[in-house]
Amino acid sequence: MKARALVTLAVIIGSVIAVPVTRPVAAMTTSHWWVTLAFANRDLGAVVEGTGVEQAANCELSLYATSNGGVTLAPPIVLSRRAGCGAGGSTDEMAITADGSWFLATSQDLPHDLFQGRVHHPGFRVVPAARLAPSEPADMVCSVAAAGKSVWVVLANVCGLWSAAVVLVSDNGGATWTRSKDMPLKSVDEANLVDATPPESLVAGVPGSAWLIGTAMSPRKADMVAGPLEVARTTDAGRTWHTSTLPCKTDRIGGLLSAVGNDLAALCLGDPSAGYEPMEVVTSTNGGASWTQRCNNGSLGSVRVVGDCPGFGYPGMIEAMPNGMLVMALGYPIGGVEVSLDGGRAWKLS
Repeated sequence: MKARALVTLAVIIGSVIAVPVTRPVAAMTTSHWWVTLAFANRDLGAVVEGTGVEQAANCELSLYATSNGGVTLAPPIVLSRRAGCGAGGSTDEMAITADGSWFLATSQDLPHDLFQGRVHHPGFRVVPAARLAPSEPADMVCSVAAAGKSVWVVLANVCGLWSAAVVLVSDNGGATWTRSKDMPLKSVDEANLVDATPPESLVAGVPGSAWLIGTAMSPRKADMVAGPLEVARTTDAGRTWHTSTLPCKTDRIGGLLSAVGNDLAALCLGDPSAGYEPMEVVTSTNGGASWTQRCNNGSLGSVRVVGDCPGFGYPGMIEAMPNGMLVMALGYPIGGVEVSLDGGRAWKLS
């Protein structure tokens, strides 16, 4: 039972049997949680924190910038005082360009618009999703990524499995945006099976290059089964796209993506009710043209000589590192960081 409910119940009981209430509402503990973070390089970055009382009407959303890799943080910039009062969200992504422009897409503050500002500048602005692509207005900013001075966003009417998306790219810090050509993926989402499903996984590389994970076919709504998980890639700022199908075998699929140069890592996730099992990691060394399965932890219907993925937990992120190491962040019920030093075949809790 939540603390607020306990307080209410105590007040009711106290009014009936004249027992004083021993825990006032003011004593409820304030929670702090990291919403998201992003770095343009090893020094320049920012983190976003949520602060407030769980189940309260409004909480506070603040941004802390750093120029020394997080050793010290600048005074916070309060982005919103009406954020959601729950740790995490289905769309919490941040990106920073090489010149210090930051962009935040978050479900902590509604509606799902785009926050943008500059590191070490106290001001910021919130751009409604509908204004980013006036010819095809969308209701939500679902994902954001940056590389160099380029930033990419994914817009949709609903950040989920049933909504086609629009991809925009900006090379001038978000002052103007160019709409990408039609995406070959009709549904850019991992699965949207539960609210905790991670956001659309969009990654950006060298100028003009970006990758997006999604499904090629509209899923059957009756049984929540999506089409095969695919990765769309562009090297010309979205003028043309090519897709490749990931060698993942589960029917109920979610996915996360990471890229370093032309080396990519994708995490395929199964049913969230079982800790996203089965879990599979696949990698590409040619920009997503072809993929190799590295590990799995569930039944695939066939015998494969691959490694073992982490056994249980709710992955929130996979990151490919420049030295070839893969890092996976796991949440409830077993929080931690899993690390692979051999491209995803063996994993160890760090």
